[in-house]
Amino acid sequence: MPAATETHSRSPSPTLAPPVADSPGPRAQGLANIFNQAVKATLEKCSPNSFASCFPTTAQYTPEILDDIRRQLVDQLDRTWKANFESVMAQKDVVKALNALDQCIEDARLRKKRAEVTANGGSVEVPVPPHTLSPATIHLAHLMPFLEQQSAQLNSQLSTTQQANTELLSTVTAQRKDIEALVQDLENVIHDLEASAQMMGQSEVQDLSKEIKEVETEMMK
Repeated sequence: MPAATETHSRSPSPTLAPPVADSPGPRAQGLANIFNQAVKATLEKCSPNSFASCFPTTAQYTPEILDDIRRQLVDQLDRTWKANFESVMAQKDVVKALNALDQCIEDARLRKKRAEVTANGGSVEVPVPPHTLSPATIHLAHLMPFLEQQSAQLNSQLSTTQQANTELLSTVTAQRKDIEALVQDLENVIHDLEASAQMMGQSEVQDLSKEIKEVETEMMK
């Protein structure tokens, strides 16, 4: 897709977000606090007087039993509501989602602060809303981190190959010099042999050989 690789359509690659913490953040802890306050306020409405007004006869003759029932009911509701709340929080992974929201908000604040510092008192450029970007730009923004990673790997492999080729070239050059030296030595030996052969063919050498043979013959007689 050539159009997607043009400079004017390329958006900066998104930076990888840090891992989201599993422990409750400000918003997750705030949600838990609000729930606990709501449960407490609701159960406080079930006061001894309010509960007794629903059972006047029992409250008149056995108020202790009725109050004990009320306490058991309140305790049971408190445990059940909190258990259900914890179950929903775990099933929907609410803590991690709210922590991610906290992280996004904090990241937005930091980017805004950096933009204000960069502007140096001037007007801050409003970022382009993601939903207004073209499909090619969005696709490239998601694809660029993968392409950059692959490019880094290929560059590393290319560097390793180039280094290996350089070492191989040095080895081949050294071997070539050794071969040239051996060939030169061989040529020198051949030259010496040729010179010796020429000397053996001269008449003086032949006469000397003839005299040596005659002396050997005389000695044998």
